[in-house]
Amino acid sequence: METLIILSYVALCVIVFRVFRVPKTKWTLTTASVIGMFIVGWIFLYMAMYQPVSRMARLYSVTTPITSQVEGIVTHVYVQGNQQVKAGDPLYQIDDTPFKDKVSRIQGDISRTESAIDFYQAELERYQKLGRKGYSSQEKVDDIENQLLEQKANKSKYQSELAVAEFKLGKTTVTAPTDGYVTQVALRPGMKSRIVPFQGNLTFVHKEDKQLCAAFKQAPARYVKVGYPAEVTFNTIPGHAYKAHVTQVNDIFAQGAVSPSGNMKYPEQIPAGGRILVKVELDNPDLVKDMPLPSGTDAHVAVYSPKWEMFSIVRKVILRMQSWQNWLFEG
Repeated sequence: METLIILSYVALCVIVFRVFRVPKTKWTLTTASVIGMFIVGWIFLYMAMYQPVSRMARLYSVTTPITSQVEGIVTHVYVQGNQQVKAGDPLYQIDDTPFKDKVSRIQGDISRTESAIDFYQAELERYQKLGRKGYSSQEKVDDIENQLLEQKANKSKYQSELAVAEFKLGKTTVTAPTDGYVTQVALRPGMKSRIVPFQGNLTFVHKEDKQLCAAFKQAPARYVKVGYPAEVTFNTIPGHAYKAHVTQVNDIFAQGAVSPSGNMKYPEQIPAGGRILVKVELDNPDLVKDMPLPSGTDAHVAVYSPKWEMFSIVRKVILRMQSWQNWLFEG
């Protein structure tokens, strides 16, 4: 488009010089060149500032690395790649034999403790009756009471252990956190599922609208505001531009984040300047409902501010021409 504007001005100059027979002197040629550079530069400068475009835009989906809360050998995988599942549907099964065994052992401990409690309760009542008749000492009654309290404490402890063991047993079946699907399933029976945060055995994609985010340079980003109209072109849909609007402008980007550390920051560590992340939503998402738009699709996003709005026409033409190039070229 830049070349087209320049060629259009050159054609206008040729027409002026030939039709109106303007003499070709160093003054007229210099004047035409200076005016042309001023007009073209003015258009591109104001368009870049007030009608900015981002060629670093992409569709994103929220994913969750699925791992287990207990370790064990995987015995069965219930899902296949891209198979839609509901929240709570099983994804894979871990061998539950050791967990069942632990639950059974704790239940046995509870049964034995309850029997002991019944025994000491009966003994306590019996010795209390004997004590009232003078046939038993208070020391013996206190000893039985202590034994009874100890068994009750053991029962409370075993019940807590049983709750934990039953919880772990239930977690041997790993389920879907929400509606969605698992992609690129490489988990197989016989593999070991480990408790490693953020290193899941499966990648779960949540069933929700994809997010379109664009990264703008810092200078023109100050003219990008929430609610401003925008247009989006996708590399997988050449020749089409879709109306959108800005819904969020992030107040921070990666280069501005500081994490706690024992090491001090020094200037040589400062990375290159970052871009401001802007979230955009389509005005009519039904237009792309059946279009090939997988997460990760590249896009171009132009935002139109109300300042110097006349230059938005030039930006719209450039955006569409670049989209048409996707029929033949990549990006």
